Amino acid sequence: MLGVGEGPIQGIGTIWSGQASASYPAYGLSLIPGTTPQDAWAPATVRYPEAALAYPATAYAAATDFDLGSSASVPQIAFEVRGRLVGSASSADDADPAAMMVDFLTNAQYGVGFPAASLDARTILGSSGDGSYQTSCAALGIALSPVLADQETASSILTRWLLLTNAAPVWSGGLLKVIPYGDLPVTGGTVAGGTITFQPTIAPVYDLTDDDFLHAEDEDPVRLTRSDPHGIPNLQRIECSDRGHAYAATTVEARDQAAIERFGLKAGASVTAREICSLPVAGLVAQLLLQRALYIRNTYAFRLSWEYCLLEPMDIVTLTDPGLGLARTPVRIREIEEDEEGLLTVVAEEFPGGFATATLYPVAGSAGRSINRNVAAAPVNPPVVFEPPPGLTGGEAQVWIAVSGGSGGVADPNWGGANVWISRDGTSYAEIGTITAPARHGVLTAALPAPTGANPDTANTLTVDLSRSGGVLAGGSQADARNAVTLALVDRELVAYAGATLTGPNAYALTYLMRGLYGSAPAAHAAGAPFARLDDAVFRYSLPAAYIGVPISLKLQSFNVFGGAVQDLATCVAYAYTPVGSGRMGPVAEALAAGNPVDLGIASQVAALSDDFGLASDPYPIFIDLGLASS
Repeated sequence: MLGVGEGPIQGIGTIWSGQASASYPAYGLSLIPGTTPQDAWAPATVRYPEAALAYPATAYAAATDFDLGSSASVPQIAFEVRGRLVGSASSADDADPAAMMVDFLTNAQYGVGFPAASLDARTILGSSGDGSYQTSCAALGIALSPVLADQETASSILTRWLLLTNAAPVWSGGLLKVIPYGDLPVTGGTVAGGTITFQPTIAPVYDLTDDDFLHAEDEDPVRLTRSDPHGIPNLQRIECSDRGHAYAATTVEARDQAAIERFGLKAGASVTAREICSLPVAGLVAQLLLQRALYIRNTYAFRLSWEYCLLEPMDIVTLTDPGLGLARTPVRIREIEEDEEGLLTVVAEEFPGGFATATLYPVAGSAGRSINRNVAAAPVNPPVVFEPPPGLTGGEAQVWIAVSGGSGGVADPNWGGANVWISRDGTSYAEIGTITAPARHGVLTAALPAPTGANPDTANTLTVDLSRSGGVLAGGSQADARNAVTLALVDRELVAYAGATLTGPNAYALTYLMRGLYGSAPAAHAAGAPFARLDDAVFRYSLPAAYIGVPISLKLQSFNVFGGAVQDLATCVAYAYTPVGSGRMGPVAEALAAGNPVDLGIASQVAALSDDFGLASDPYPIFIDLGLASS
């Protein structure tokens, strides 16, 4: 039983075990979602009725039998959790920040105990066409997937979420409000088949002039503070989680090239935002943070009487001050402090308009790719199974198998090999070996006529397609062809070639052919006939004598390039084959072929040697010259 997190959760996506990954359900695991109340896991109740616990509000995965592989300990396992709020107007895999914040504050099980009645739902939750926080996030395409795995104060968590979602909290009139910084209409996201439009509330609530400001005779009505452009960051980095690369930590940058060229490169403090799992969203957030730092540089401070007590942070007002050259200049209020006499000290920032909004653009992430050591390998292509003549086996009966993995005539780059299983009854299988590399095999793309004369065959061309195995052929010299260095199998004819010309992807034209090698019969072959290059990648199995002439079944169990994700043997295709013992040479035939006389004794005695000279169906007959009849 493996704990996943506090429940309830909606489900599990991908499961990582070490460097292997698979989609749920995998590894024999079942999900218990962590509801309250929750029944104990049924297998635990059956096996350990007195000890089985329900674990309410705890989501966990459990298995009655878990494969530990070659280790005696449970591997490191990670889960992609689909939480209770997964799915928003802009992302099916992330949560709506507004709903997430309300849940975090008010949930009776794990919330911080904030009273729901103290939330201003009008500013937090909304619908298309308003200026609410929820509408702003949906239109911008911002959605989050937080994992609260470390101890952290609630205020720190909320501050980070609001920073990432381009909004600010306001406590006013006994209500918590959330006001977006967005200053332009934005359309994006979808709900009920339509798009969502954010309409910011940016109309000034007051036009303030020198007559409204409280100040001493020797003071300026409005005090201006302007940040030094040489010290403002023009490069903003955000560290997010890249869902496309197994949630690996990935840094996304936003930069202002004009500011860099003018003032030099100045990087701001990197923001850790592992809640962001989409690179385009990280790029958008980084751009918004950069724009606020670069273009919101002026801060204004002024005092007002209690008559303006209805002003709140995030309100827009205009300032008119001839001394500063301000003429109904819009500003956004950031802070309001009230003294004992009811006088208000206000701090506001400039409001140029347009810089609190950015566009969601694609962002390039890591150039590498996450490795899944459990990636499934394709089943094997139809193999080439044959028995070579004695000249290739040294007189021993063998079966050779040319195998590769792929589907639809295309090689699978994840295919790493196959376990070879054999059966005499088609039911019980025994493993007889392992193939660790794909053989170079394919089919003829055009008919190959029978040779009209002695070797070499220079009149015909052997054209082959090795796409199914991804095979690559190299030519050789004419001597290589004569010495069978480039030996290949076409149907049951053994050939060798000198020239190999690439005619297409994994397609070749083979010339200067040596035909009918090792006693095979030179013949015509139709297009589509099997072809296999006979090299060390071909699997070789020495046949027991009891298997000759008996139908057998072969299964080839694929695994990936990491040796994992082994195919279920029950799903493997059984290939039927009846061995004829082509490579076998009995003792009498071996002695006669070597030119040695064989005396089997008188007819009344049991022969010391016996030989059946093979089956009549053997495609590679052995010819023994016993000399002239007159000798």
